[in-house]
Amino acid sequence: MNSVAPGFIETTAAEALIERLAKEAGTGAGTARQGLMDSLGGIPLGRPGRPEEVAELVAFLASDRASSITGSEYVIDGGTIPTI
Repeated sequence: MNSVAPGFIETTAAEALIERLAKEAGTGAGTARQGLMDSLGGIPLGRPGRPEEVAELVAFLASDRASSITGSEYVIDGGTIPTI
């Protein structure tokens, strides 16, 4: 069994949170998004992940092309958690 561990993914729920934070702070969505990323310790990729990026990883892992990959965890977080 494999597992996928996504970081901050900009889903519709995350977009709603960003809009709410922007409204509460009287800022734009970009500023609120950056504040949220900063609160996570930063995202070296420079942006949140996209749902389709996670979906593509899951589709690959569920496909026959990945049939010999087992017992692995895939962190997909744009570099938020350092791996080195």
